[in-house]
Amino acid sequence: MAKKKKTPVFESPFNTYQEITLLGEGGSGRVYKVEDDNGKIYALKCLNPQRVTKEKTKRFKNELLFCSRNQHNNVLKVLDWGKAVIDEIKCPFYVMPFYPKTLRALIENGIAHQRVLPLFSQILDGVEAAHLQKVWHRDLKPENILYDDSTDCLIVADFGIAHFSAEILQTSLQTKTGTRLANFQYAAPEQREQGNVDHRADIYALGMILNEMFTGTLLQGTGYKTIVSIAPEFSYLDALVDLMIRQSPSDRPQSIDEIKKELIGRQNEFVVRQRLGELKKTVIPDSQLDDPLINEPVKLIAVDYLNGNLVLKLSQRVTSQWIHAFRNIRNFSYYRGKEPVNFGFHENTASIAIEEQFAQKMTDMFKDYLNRANEEYKRMMFEQKHQKERAERQTLQNKIQEEEKRQRILKNVKI
Repeated sequence: MAKKKKTPVFESPFNTYQEITLLGEGGSGRVYKVEDDNGKIYALKCLNPQRVTKEKTKRFKNELLFCSRNQHNNVLKVLDWGKAVIDEIKCPFYVMPFYPKTLRALIENGIAHQRVLPLFSQILDGVEAAHLQKVWHRDLKPENILYDDSTDCLIVADFGIAHFSAEILQTSLQTKTGTRLANFQYAAPEQREQGNVDHRADIYALGMILNEMFTGTLLQGTGYKTIVSIAPEFSYLDALVDLMIRQSPSDRPQSIDEIKKELIGRQNEFVVRQRLGELKKTVIPDSQLDDPLINEPVKLIAVDYLNGNLVLKLSQRVTSQWIHAFRNIRNFSYYRGKEPVNFGFHENTASIAIEEQFAQKMTDMFKDYLNRANEEYKRMMFEQKHQKERAERQTLQNKIQEEEKRQRILKNVKI
C-alpha cells in the first residue's frame, strides 16, 4: 500500500503555517494557500524540493530580501520566512498576503475600457519602483501580477528571475548561459536570443500587457488585434504599444517615466510620476516632498544669553526659504521691535537682542514662532511643488496637442 503523502508544515521562528491547498507550481517554486496558528490565511512560496539547486536558492534569497524590505503598495510584500523539510529536503519559503485573483483573471473576465489605464498605471508604478532601485523583473506577465479586490489594487510579484543591482544584491549570482529567463510569450527579443537584457525587456512585456488588457488577446506577429479596433477613444495607445514592443531595446521608451509622460500628456490625471527619495532611499511619488526640514521639523534644543542677545540653538541648519517662512508667520504674540522679522539667523542658531527680564517670555514666544514657521514652510513648499507639477503636466499636454495638430495638417496638405 502506497504511503500517504505528508502535508507540508512550514515553521518560521515565530509562527507555523499549515498547507490548505497547492495554488500553483512553476519552474522552480510552489505556491500554497496556508493558515497560521491564529487561523489567518496567507500565500506561501517555497522552492520545489525536486529542483533545489545552489543557483535557485541564491535567486530565492535575493527575491525574499528585496520584497521583505519593500514599502511600495504595488510591489509584493514578504511578511515572514523560514525553511521547511519537504521530501527530506530543506526548502526555503516566504509568506505573503493571499490574493485570490491575478491580472489574468481580470483579463479573462473582461476589463471595462475606462478602467484599463488606472489599473495599468498601478503596474507601471510597481515596475518603476523596482527599476528605480536597479531591479529588472524579466518575467512580467498577467499571472505574476496579483489583484486585491478589496482595494482595487494590482501588485507586481514573482521576482524569482529578476536582476538585482549590487546595492540590492544579497547573494552573488552569475546567470549561466542557456538559463531560461522568462515565459517566452512575453519575453523581449533579446531574452529569446539570450542577448544583453536590462529594464527595457520589462517595457516590452508591459506593452504586450497593455494591449492585452484592452483586447483580451495576446499580441502576436504583425496582424495583432489593436486597441483602436476595440476602444476607438483610446486609439492613441496603439502608437505607444508599438513603441514599447520594438525589436531593438534602443527604439523603445527608455524608462517607465517616458511612458507616464505620454499618458499624462493625454490628460490621464491619475498617472503619478515617482522618484527614489534621497532621505530614506524608498520610492515615493514625485509630488511628495523629500525635505529634511519637513520630515523632521525644526526644534529648539538649547538657549544661551551672550552680550545682551538671546541665542537659540536649533535642531538643524535652516534655509533661506525656511527663514522667509519664519519671518512671514501670522497671528502671533510679540514685543514691539522683537517680532519674527527682527530675529537674525546663522546656520543652526537664531538670535535677538532682549533685556534679561524678558528672556523666558521671549523663549516661550520663539517656540510658538517655530511651530508656526514649520507649518508655513511646509505649506509654501507644497504649493511650489504643486505649481511645478501642474506646469509640467500642462507642458506635456500642450506638446501632445501640437503634435496632433501637426499630423492633421500634414494629412490634409497635398503637394
